[in-house]
Amino acid sequence: MNAPAPAAVSEVTFRSATLADAAALAGLISLVGYPTDAAVLSRHLSNLTAAGDQVLVAELQGRVAGYAHLHRMPFLHRAPDGRVVTLVVAEELRSQGLGRRLLQAAEQVLRQWGCGRIEITSGFQREAAHRFYRREGYEEQSKRFVKLLGS
Repeated sequence: MNAPAPAAVSEVTFRSATLADAAALAGLISLVGYPTDAAVLSRHLSNLTAAGDQVLVAELQGRVAGYAHLHRMPFLHRAPDGRVVTLVVAEELRSQGLGRRLLQAAEQVLRQWGCGRIEITSGFQREAAHRFYRREGYEEQSKRFVKLLGS
């Protein structure tokens, strides 16, 4: 597929993902190491959106060029946190401002949801992503503990 010209990044539009986007979303998420079948992704997309999550798509020249999966985490003691579960931009469009525009659009949605702060997690090995988030005003805070539950 031909990559849009760099100047076209300013023409990006944002919308909620639909089931018709499943193959494009599966292709994007595979770029960050999570190969996923489009049919499986469709089921997950349906379940997540039914539960209140949003998958925000960056569309550029008629194609899905990136996406951000957004989740709202309520608390008893304060305003909810917004979480950017995943943010991916097509490889050929990185470092052209599309990621920044997508993150800003995600922040706007999370503000509309009443979130008091935004959390983004990123694997230790994703140093370029860490630099990007720091440039966008995010800072490292807490340690995360994970336990696999098994089947």
